[in-house]
Amino acid sequence: MVAIRTSFCNNDTDNHTIANSRHDTTIAFVGNPSVGKSAFFSRLTGVGVDISNYPGTTVELKHGSVKIGTKTVDVVDLPGIYSLGAATDDEKVSKRYLLKEKPDTIINVLDATRLERNLYLTLQLLELNIPVVVAMNQMDAAEEMGISIDIPNLSNILGVPVIPTVATKGIGLDDVVHAAIGENAKVSRIKVHYDGHIRSALDRLDGTFSDIDRGVKMRALLNDEDFVMMCCSKDDAIQLLEVSSSITKDIEQAHGMSIYDTIARDIYGEAGHIVDSVVKRTERRKTLKDRIDNILTSQYMGIATLVAALLLTFAIVFYIGGILEGGIVDLFEMYLIQPARLITAGMHPVLQNALIYALLGIEAGFAIAIPYIAVFYIILSLFEDSGYLTRAAFLLDTLTHKVGLHGRAIIPLILGYGCNVPAIMSTRALSTIRERRIASILIALTPCSARTVIILGLVGTFVGYWAAISIYILELAIIFSTGWILGKGLPGERTGFIMEMAPLRKPDPKATLQKTWLRIREFVYVAFPLLVIGSAVLGAADAVGILDAFESAIGPVSMGLLGLPAFAATALVFGVLRKEMALEVLAVLAGTANFALVLTPLQMYVFAVITTIYVPCVATIAILKHELGWKDTAWISIFTMVLALVVGMLINSLASILI
Repeated sequence: MVAIRTSFCNNDTDNHTIANSRHDTTIAFVGNPSVGKSAFFSRLTGVGVDISNYPGTTVELKHGSVKIGTKTVDVVDLPGIYSLGAATDDEKVSKRYLLKEKPDTIINVLDATRLERNLYLTLQLLELNIPVVVAMNQMDAAEEMGISIDIPNLSNILGVPVIPTVATKGIGLDDVVHAAIGENAKVSRIKVHYDGHIRSALDRLDGTFSDIDRGVKMRALLNDEDFVMMCCSKDDAIQLLEVSSSITKDIEQAHGMSIYDTIARDIYGEAGHIVDSVVKRTERRKTLKDRIDNILTSQYMGIATLVAALLLTFAIVFYIGGILEGGIVDLFEMYLIQPARLITAGMHPVLQNALIYALLGIEAGFAIAIPYIAVFYIILSLFEDSGYLTRAAFLLDTLTHKVGLHGRAIIPLILGYGCNVPAIMSTRALSTIRERRIASILIALTPCSARTVIILGLVGTFVGYWAAISIYILELAIIFSTGWILGKGLPGERTGFIMEMAPLRKPDPKATLQKTWLRIREFVYVAFPLLVIGSAVLGAADAVGILDAFESAIGPVSMGLLGLPAFAATALVFGVLRKEMALEVLAVLAGTANFALVLTPLQMYVFAVITTIYVPCVATIAILKHELGWKDTAWISIFTMVLALVVGMLINSLASILI
């Protein structure tokens, strides 16, 4: 049991005891986006990670439990943030966690190649009443760039332990963690040299509110009501905010700028002074990495490389996924499905069908979904960890402007090829609601990994690789056309493009595999039970004739307009739950995963096209509702459904005429 303070003010709630006695201490990783804190977190916690939304939000927190010596440590990876403000949901959640949950120690991960920008957050964290250990990460990249940092001097200036690290290799991690759980946090911390008006304001508040920390008074001057309310009793908070408000107005009149800009200027000034004191730069020769970076960001070679990378990605997923699928199907059919048919031959038809269909569901999950999803996520993780995604955003900035967005939107769009849900959540980084609307609609049309399962597992395997690629080309044409129309017609504010370029680096295989597992485990834990239960229900429904009745009713529309057998239309309904379930249920209803035995190449193509366009899965619908509201979500769902049917009918009609 560890006693911690929950307030910076002297009130009745100064102390409480952690209710969860499973952990002796808690440490939280805090830092800017793309500094490597998640790599540290993954190395420290392995795959035993609990991902959950912070209460009342859709912002994810990662928790991991690790044993260090005799202590059981709760490790928390907070979202990447640039400050303790409230400009984004990530900042609000990180601030709320630090103030309400109050970890025993903060591990502040910094990027050694961008020290001045990172120190802006560090200087704010040092104003909190929480021990801080600084992990100076990417020291290898800094050395390559000719950047030398005087670590001991920086530690003396900041007043907290500073430890050099390389997250991708795990270098320095043990030292950072042991410093965090030990007694190494220094008492005398740096204090920002604020403007004279700010110092006078703080002195004035000290006279009235002597028991409240200066960090809280600073947030009061910034009118950060949420921060002050979480740190003090209600009466103290209200009084402090009222007094601070009048002082803030005087400072803004004196400076001719907002109090936020004044304080930000002072913090950045302090950060710049620190960097001048501890950083030395030397000239260096261009390395192979520099030459590769120049190619990846050049106008023509960069685009050619990006196209080649995408084609290679789909080729790898197609071939490796196809090999794994074929082997798994053969094993299941030989050692599970056929023996099960013999064993259940004498059972009641409803029970027999439920059992066989459930086994077919398990086969479909292992053979169809996991091979393609896992391979795709491995490649996506490699792109992320290597820094290539930010280069893709830079290259496609001009193109995205044509659809009313900027290059930063490319990252959510590319993430959409993995999963639409986190991709739509990541649109919060976009500046305006107009951009978020456009990006969310385009992401909903983006073939996620679940749709990739259908495109490659069905068309790629049984029709051909280039037939599968043609679906992606068709999807890109639809996405670009939709975006161009929205970019021209949707009203709202337009913004420019500013984005940091992550350094190129060698991905860590262990971290890549851990990240892949964290992404596919949702399917294993959530989709698999749904698939097995849904397949069993389908089997029972088939045995009593319900499926026959539904397929008889839908048959004229399915066959007449789309050229699909009725059981394929039934499978499309299940695609609303999870996209890959459309193909898995199709295999269950067809009684085989060898679709060439039950469908023509044209039918497989039309099925795949419709599935990749129509209504997003329920998880995507839910996040769209949360991010944009029911009205926008309803319009997106109706639009995609109508578009899928129209495109499917056109393909079927044109093919019937030409063939």
